[in-house]
Amino acid sequence: MSDISEKYKLKIKKYLELENVSVLAGAGTSFHLGAPVIRTIPDELKAQCTAEISKYFGKGTDPSYEDLFNCLLADRYISEKKGVHVCDINKSIAKMQSWLFENCNTQKTEIHDLYKNNDKLKNNRYHYHEAFIKKLLQRPNNLKRANLFTTNYDMAFDYALDNLGVHYINGFMGVHNRCFRPEVYDYDLYYPGQSITGKVHRAEKVLRYYKIHGSLSWLSTTPSVSNTYGIKEIPLNDEFKLDENNEIMIYPCVSKKSFTLDLPYSELFRQFSQAINQPQSVLFCIGYSFYDEHINDIIRQALSIPSFTLIIANFSTKNNLEIEKLKALEDKRIITLEQENSDLSTFVGFVENVMPDLYEEEEAEFIAETMNKLYQPKDDDTKNEEMRLTEITTNIGDTDDEPE
Repeated sequence: MSDISEKYKLKIKKYLELENVSVLAGAGTSFHLGAPVIRTIPDELKAQCTAEISKYFGKGTDPSYEDLFNCLLADRYISEKKGVHVCDINKSIAKMQSWLFENCNTQKTEIHDLYKNNDKLKNNRYHYHEAFIKKLLQRPNNLKRANLFTTNYDMAFDYALDNLGVHYINGFMGVHNRCFRPEVYDYDLYYPGQSITGKVHRAEKVLRYYKIHGSLSWLSTTPSVSNTYGIKEIPLNDEFKLDENNEIMIYPCVSKKSFTLDLPYSELFRQFSQAINQPQSVLFCIGYSFYDEHINDIIRQALSIPSFTLIIANFSTKNNLEIEKLKALEDKRIITLEQENSDLSTFVGFVENVMPDLYEEEEAEFIAETMNKLYQPKDDDTKNEEMRLTEITTNIGDTDDEPE
């Protein structure tokens, strides 16, 4: 490990032990899994949307995915107010969302070419997400719960949390009918009292999880008494099909602040602002390119708090103007890991070389290896040995000693 990696690791360790720790994970945290960056319209989708592009922007133009989606949403809103049928608009929205749904599903995406030979990803495509979560959860249990915010629609962190058996508080409540209820973020988990004094102990593997731009697993439904926000969370499986009757709740408008005023996004952004505007707070921005002005405004406001620290790890082949502006402030509370250095600033590099392991990593690997051996499938030799022992036992039991 390089000296510069060790220097950052010592810094990060100190900040992880602050009272209020939050992470903002952007598209860069799913880059190695092959998830697309949707600021531009991919060619295969653009070929299907020529009519919509011509209608809103003119022939031969090249709008972003967000701009086209915004126009469709705005057109639908105005048409509904006028009493005009919106079937065609709904079909166009469904077409764009279906592409997003299929291409952002990290269970099906192909590992990025830069990581094709990564043995850890070959064994477990969520290895780095799981490693990051495990390290984040190693904070002392007397501190506040860590907050994980993400702008990603994909389910990479969801799957990693499930694989680790981590209980994550994500704003939904229910089992068969999971509805969005933001008051859940105020709840916590404790072990029941084991002594006569009734003293309780806080559960360790718990994380607060916020998908502030929505999720592939959030479906828009008609509001009701039991589901006032009109949002339900569904499991993603091969049986679910996305069409114009099933609209996923995503927030595609990275530059339009007006859409964040609507629920549930207003509540999620309020939670983000509240989390980082606390004394002794640190925000880790990992794989976030600072393209969302609404998020940037909240971060700038947090910089007015003397004890706030901002740590940025974002790899980019081109200079990022917003990050450069932050670096130009020369504020010691803003720590940027060296751009263009993949060992530090990519998500994979950050997890491997910068994120400290408060426990011994070798011990964790030893435990994992032991558990894998205990539960590994039985090979033919093991089965043959078990059959041989069974035969011997049976023969012994069937043998009668004859008298002489």
